[in-house]
Amino acid sequence: MISPELLEILRCPMDPSHTRLSLHEDSLVCQRCALKFKIKDGFPVMVVEEAELPPGCESLDQLPCQREAVKVP
Repeated sequence: MISPELLEILRCPMDPSHTRLSLHEDSLVCQRCALKFKIKDGFPVMVVEEAELPPGCESLDQLPCQREAVKVP
């Protein structure tokens, strides 16, 4: 179980200044890019390489937050 206080401060490591995480069953899901971080033994595993990619993404480079970061004005 993740406390509401911890959930309030946790952010997706792919874009920590613009993201929030939501609790979904046994995982935390980034509200922006939909990366899914498992919770093991009550602790979120915030390692990007171990996160589950959202449907339609084959690599971390394809995440919305990463594609937007690459755009140059």
